[in-house]
Amino acid sequence: MDADFNVDVIDNETGEIYREGVLLAVAHLFIAKEKGKIVREEVNTVHLDDIDGGGEIQVQDIYVDFPEERLKRDLSADAIIRAREFWQYENGGGQVNKPQVRDHHYLTVSSCD
Repeated sequence: MDADFNVDVIDNETGEIYREGVLLAVAHLFIAKEKGKIVREEVNTVHLDDIDGGGEIQVQDIYVDFPEERLKRDLSADAIIRAREFWQYENGGGQVNKPQVRDHHYLTVSSCD
């Protein structure tokens, strides 16, 4: 791989790309800092368009489990479930039941002398 560039760090669960096109060393530092665990690594050949200079490059994808990100997703999902139960959306909760009255007076512009 050309100078170990073109390394992508990808969340194994969601597919979200956390780092793209970085050095291999930078990718490993980021993974360690975020307490990630490498699940698998893949090397893909990408064909470049003529506008990008043509040819091919290799991209190394590192799929990582990030425990703290998973915890955030779990807490967020739990909060959504609690809100849904509180507002009882399935039973029409959280809805405005009175018709909204709007004042339909239109402003007119008059010239000021």
